[in-house]
Amino acid sequence: MRLIEAARAELLETGGTLEVAKVAVRAEVSPGLLYRYFGAKDGLVAAVVHAFYDAYDDAVFAVTVSEDLGWIERERLRLSREIDFLCEDPLARIVVGRRLREPSAAQADAERLATQIDMAARNIAHAQRNGEIEPGIDARLAAAAFLGAFRELMAEAMSREVTPSRQELLDTIWRLGTSIIPST
Repeated sequence: MRLIEAARAELLETGGTLEVAKVAVRAEVSPGLLYRYFGAKDGLVAAVVHAFYDAYDDAVFAVTVSEDLGWIERERLRLSREIDFLCEDPLARIVVGRRLREPSAAQADAERLATQIDMAARNIAHAQRNGEIEPGIDARLAAAAFLGAFRELMAEAMSREVTPSRQELLDTIWRLGTSIIPST
């Protein structure tokens, strides 16, 4: 974990570039140890991206929300938590803002996006079975469309000199989301 934290700190300090030798100095280990555990720089970058997404999943998707709330209320709360996490974790500007140029970062990001699409599609299908969402839409396509729009919205917001307010981000994605995933 110390190696991943050192790599994370290096990425934050440099704005998205990583040199193994500098990470080794920061972690007070030999560069060989990094290669032993991660194989190459790509493996280390992928580990940092996966650690970021592990924290993201814990903060956003692993939170239990009362079943007494309807799907719409639960989703608005989840989106609010998601925006909060991305605005508060400084690594989000680099990962979600696509400032990492390593192929392994793109691969790790794509893997995690596919997992999020799977979760979102199951969530939409569940709401359809409960009669809360229009049954005629393809849950997986709707999930992919929504998550693609959300990720682009956040990437754009985080690339700006002044990030829009969290409420503005939530309102914008909510308006778009309700057009992609209409309620009944």
